[in-house]
Amino acid sequence: MSGSPGSRWTVLLPVKPFALGKSRLGSWAGAARRDIARAVFLDTMDAILHTPEVCRLIVVTADPEAHALAAGAGAEGIHEASVGGLNAAARLGAAAAAGHGAGVRTDPVAVVAADLPALKPHELASVLAEASRHPRAVLADHRGHGSTILTAQDPSFLLPGFEGASRARHAANGAYEITHSGVPGARLDIDVPGDLALAAALGLGTHTAAVQANLPQ
Repeated sequence: MSGSPGSRWTVLLPVKPFALGKSRLGSWAGAARRDIARAVFLDTMDAILHTPEVCRLIVVTADPEAHALAAGAGAEGIHEASVGGLNAAARLGAAAAAGHGAGVRTDPVAVVAADLPALKPHELASVLAEASRHPRAVLADHRGHGSTILTAQDPSFLLPGFEGASRARHAANGAYEITHSGVPGARLDIDVPGDLALAAALGLGTHTAAVQANLPQ
């Protein structure tokens, strides 16, 4: 996160408490589920912070550990008083991004899923470049059902509709769908064990790679 003159995006990174994250990996990963949730968050955050177009990263979470990790990496933190879900967290982050005072220009915002361990900075940069040409935009996940990134030029009109069939929901409320084929790491969120294998083929971040080495093969 360079803060260079060309940088102007604020990224919102909502994250569940690690103890609650990646629930669908539970029967396979066992006690390591929390470690996976932490690792994919750290690798996603690292990729965002190394994207030159990003000048501000806001982590929204009720997890004190996630707050500490975000602060240590140089990101801002917003505390959720309770775990209200991804959409509530995104709205909380958008309100903070827009809260610079009347008459002050706000940067465009992007909500990024916190479980993209194969995300590369150049992929995020490519998505943001395309999104910059549209009032709102969305990137579908690798299954074509959900969404991994949602953007808005005005934080007040982010209109997050994540979870479930969010790709169709975001398109229905006016978000332009980004169709880049060269951003597989930006689409690959981790829900089930097979997703980790797919992400490993793309190249995992260092934190997730270290955890994966000790998981069932």
